[in-house]
Amino acid sequence: MSEALKAVAQKITEAEKILLTCHRGPDGDSVGSLVALASLLKAHEKTVVLYNPDLVPRYLKWLPHAKRFVQQLKKKARFDLTIVVDCGDAKLLGDKFPEPEVTGEIIALDHHGSGRPFGDIFISEPSVAAVGVMVAQLAEILEWPLTEDAAQGIYVSIVTDTGGFRYPNTNAQVLRLAADLVEKNGVDPASLGERLSQDSSRGRYRLLAQVLSEMDVVLGGKVAFITITPELLKSCGATWEDTEGLINYARSLKGVSCGVLISPSKYGGVRVSMRARGELFDVGKICFSMGGGGHQGAAGCTLEGELSDARVTVEAALAAALQ
Repeated sequence: MSEALKAVAQKITEAEKILLTCHRGPDGDSVGSLVALASLLKAHEKTVVLYNPDLVPRYLKWLPHAKRFVQQLKKKARFDLTIVVDCGDAKLLGDKFPEPEVTGEIIALDHHGSGRPFGDIFISEPSVAAVGVMVAQLAEILEWPLTEDAAQGIYVSIVTDTGGFRYPNTNAQVLRLAADLVEKNGVDPASLGERLSQDSSRGRYRLLAQVLSEMDVVLGGKVAFITITPELLKSCGATWEDTEGLINYARSLKGVSCGVLISPSKYGGVRVSMRARGELFDVGKICFSMGGGGHQGAAGCTLEGELSDARVTVEAALAAALQ
């Protein structure tokens, strides 16, 4: 990966106008990585545009540069280089992704265990806990000191994708990086942790109570399903943003090895998210077989049809994995 990142660093050095983006439905790793990159690039006089058709989630809007994201590019926008983070499959960028004459060369930085390479340079390293780690490595190769804003973005990237250093992807590399961010770059873990977890809505708590009471445990107690519908959200006074992280409650139930959340996708079809613990399920491989992808312990896909159809398909795939 080191040589590949050196090639990326060279492309960044040569470019003047750079587009930064990620998969639709940005999350902590993608937004944290992007704001860190934006801060570093701006500090070295690059023209930068942060782009995603979807809004930055409420719990991340306080991050530096997060309010600079645009949902639509100007008609005459042209870039020398586009950097896509946290995305292992071009279809996750959506049908509004700009044409090649707009993007220029495309570099994709990813860390998922399964994917479908795209772009001019595609780097995917599953041993890396979060794309924020790759951003820090790029800065080191470029010999660019981390700005305060970049350090915050990288920290948010790694702390969200490791589940606060609780998930299996937590390794010595990411812990050393986190320690350096605190010791050398002034990151305050308590302050950032508070900002990431505060301001939950009452609708979210009503929704949580409802989904916990209706959680369905199957396959000998190894799998727990949560299903969320628009009608359920409305009755709880919640929004889709309030569903963030609810799947972890299913995963954490005693005896459960895999939690599954099923809901309508705003892009059409059914959104499936999986979170696993232990070695019983590799949900990255399971979701990859259904057109999605991800890590061994966290993955997702989108299926055609109704919620009930998706439920049958997913349960069958998990049952087959148990065999």
